[in-house]
Amino acid sequence: MIHGRLVLAVAFAAGLICAPSAWAAALSTDSRCYQETGDVVLNGSGFTPKATISVTRDGQPVGSAQADANGAFQGKFVTPRLPQTERESVHTVMATDQLTAATTTYRSTKVFADFTPRSGDPQRLRVRFSVAGFGLARPRSTVYLHYVRKSTGHVLQTVRLGKVKGTCGVIRATRKRRLFPFTPARGTWILQFDTLRHYERATTRRTTPWVRKPVEVFTRR
Repeated sequence: MIHGRLVLAVAFAAGLICAPSAWAAALSTDSRCYQETGDVVLNGSGFTPKATISVTRDGQPVGSAQADANGAFQGKFVTPRLPQTERESVHTVMATDQLTAATTTYRSTKVFADFTPRSGDPQRLRVRFSVAGFGLARPRSTVYLHYVRKSTGHVLQTVRLGKVKGTCGVIRATRKRRLFPFTPARGTWILQFDTLRHYERATTRRTTPWVRKPVEVFTRR
């Protein structure tokens, strides 16, 4: 999965942005969606020159910044980790210098993949696959599922799950399909959800979303 750098301290630094009209304050983030705990870069313009800007996210303070001579600023803060049961959320950011204020919104997401139901005969089980956060690197990405034998590291088959939708990139539920599109041998299989069509073992160095889920196949009695 994509790993954002965890920043413990909120820091805002002044930046030079072209001078706007004083009554047209504007606020924007450098992306429409971020992985949870990722860095959000905030850009503001049209504020009172040299004023101290207070910034809140969902009504809670996240930091302050100093506007430059043109009334512009740039800052950075960390978006929070989502609750365990929540895959995506919308956050509202407000910046104000007491005289001027502006708001913007952004989304945060988990990088997630799974299937339901989670138990049954793997040779017959039919499931629905779902993913979230797979549009972080590229909107409208196609998601593939690689079936990898853990003992050998070799991929036996790759199937296409479909294109993600929405700002952060989700597939809420595929049509029902076999968990394994072949008869799996006994042992541990790795199901790697990926945006790469050709299998490549995923590591933390990758900059594209992925999820690896182990599935144990037992011999039927």
